Amino acid sequence: MSSQWLGLPVTKVLYLAGWGRSGSTILEAVLNQVPELVGCGELKFVWRRGLIENRRCSCGTPLRECGFWTRVFHEAYGGIPEARLAALDAATGRYRTRHLPSLLLPGARDRYAPELAWYRDDLATLYRAVARVAGAQVVVDSSKFPSHLVALLQTPGLDVRVAHIVRDPRAVAYSWQRDKIDPDAPDGGRMPRLLPGVTGAYWSSWNLATERIARTNRLPYLRVRYEDMIADPRAAIGPVLELAGLPGDRVPVAADGTVGLGVSHQVSGNPVRFSQGAIRIRDDDEWTREMGAAAQVVVNAVTTPVRQRYGYRSARPAPVLAATPERVGS
Repeated sequence: MSSQWLGLPVTKVLYLAGWGRSGSTILEAVLNQVPELVGCGELKFVWRRGLIENRRCSCGTPLRECGFWTRVFHEAYGGIPEARLAALDAATGRYRTRHLPSLLLPGARDRYAPELAWYRDDLATLYRAVARVAGAQVVVDSSKFPSHLVALLQTPGLDVRVAHIVRDPRAVAYSWQRDKIDPDAPDGGRMPRLLPGVTGAYWSSWNLATERIARTNRLPYLRVRYEDMIADPRAAIGPVLELAGLPGDRVPVAADGTVGLGVSHQVSGNPVRFSQGAIRIRDDDEWTREMGAAAQVVVNAVTTPVRQRYGYRSARPAPVLAATPERVGS
């Protein structure tokens, strides 16, 4: 259904898609330095992690106390929608990965969950309020979930473009194996871990689902290889800016890979989102030294058709560019 037919104002959304640990947080951090863009992290989790659990915004303040989000919720709903939070969280749960088979059927965009029209109206109101409060032309949402992408496509008043981030599945699987503290989890929890084969299966299915949704719905779409982005940030991110409707020569990364990060207001995501100040994007090939051969064989076997499609053809361990923020001057 065209929002223009309904006479609704249109909010432009740049959706960062792909399987987790593929580089969306770094890309969003760079994009967030462009004045016309506002990066909000994983907006899918704004109800549960943001408001119900009151986890920290990337500015370091609990979300309910963050001045930016306070203004957003006042603009959108006259304040935090306390009476509807449980219902909003439950409605978000109706768009789950397990529902992807039905969401990928022809016509699903128009037919799925008509009873959730109120929820999608609330989403439209939220994204519109984010753009207004930030004074931005484009809202960057790094939720990544293909199922949440479908929810946005069903939402009137949103103009959705997809930047699809992919990374060598062996590097991704290694990252998911590592034991990491989640500084934002309640009671000092740790980030989830996955076996290499499980990561490989998710990597393949999520990436293919993202492509299918974008192709079926004829969305503006761009695939970005993480390795290319880190090797030459300006060359790789320029087309992402153009996808968002901005000049591609405005990538805020210096020739040496340095970018200055200001205060941001991202909901959920990789702990890198808490970074501020000057950082340098640099190579990190730890997986090529530390990842076991057996794990690599498993990931290669599970992901072969898709990884070859994305240009990851070598079955042997080989240095692959990845991104790690390095504070300049430290």
